[in-house]
Amino acid sequence: MKNFYVRAASGFSVAALVITAILAHKVTYGIVILIAAVGGVYEFYTITAGIRGASEVENKKARRTGVILTIIAILLSWLFHFQYHFDDIGVILPAIFFFYFVRELFSKSENPFQNIGWHILPYVYVVLPVMILNYFYFEKGALFSLSILFMIWFYDSMCYVCGSLFGRTKLFERISPQKTIEGMVGGMILTLILVFFYDRIFAAILGAYHGNHNDHWFTIGNWFNNYTYTNIQWLLIGLVTLTFATLGDLVESMLKRSAGIKDSGVFLPGHGGFLDRLDAILVALPFTLLIVFVLDKVNDLRLIIDFLSN
Repeated sequence: MKNFYVRAASGFSVAALVITAILAHKVTYGIVILIAAVGGVYEFYTITAGIRGASEVENKKARRTGVILTIIAILLSWLFHFQYHFDDIGVILPAIFFFYFVRELFSKSENPFQNIGWHILPYVYVVLPVMILNYFYFEKGALFSLSILFMIWFYDSMCYVCGSLFGRTKLFERISPQKTIEGMVGGMILTLILVFFYDRIFAAILGAYHGNHNDHWFTIGNWFNNYTYTNIQWLLIGLVTLTFATLGDLVESMLKRSAGIKDSGVFLPGHGGFLDRLDAILVALPFTLLIVFVLDKVNDLRLIIDFLSN
């Protein structure tokens, strides 16, 4: 019970800080995602050292390079999106990927392509999803980004509650013996009920603050951009996001099991490290982007058809 209270207190504290930072300003949002990305990459190099067969000196050097390149990548992504361009993934990441190809020419390693794979993996696993979150934040508004994050947080909490109360059947015992099918199904149903009302919640918020686009530090001017999804479309977004959030949790459990550890770090009391908190989000975001992209194209097509029929 004591661990539950510690977990709840630390979780609520960090969630409140993150929510405030995301909604307050683009700068505070940028600071939060930079910390999250750097923390995730740092932990990745730390926990995989044994799997990669890297010595302490080699791992420190690789981790330092990874952290520096992550800082550069996230800062450039943030700056790129200030101009509302979705160019960071196509411009920054390829350069980083092939930097490691070139570097291996001079490493004299017996397994150069194995090294390349390990070094590229944290950028695919951590940095790429953060760049996708940047796209959501700048293209669709801070509230949209927060809605996706809150959806996953709420789902994780409801899975924990439902699993504690009703959990009997193991979901994926080989990877994560604590997770149950009852917990997942209960969490999914409760979260989708919430998501079904997202369109009405956002409409109410937008209506309450309509026309307020001041330039004070805490501004709602960047909360909204031009996007509209029906409750059915939100259900589709929720279903895809939560499905891959579940798999993301299992992927990180698989990584920790491979590394022989319980937690990825000690960043948050009762919750573990950065990767322990980001696990579901990292894998879910690319698939959230995919379903949002499809729905945006469907909405665009519908507007064209409506225009031509009038």
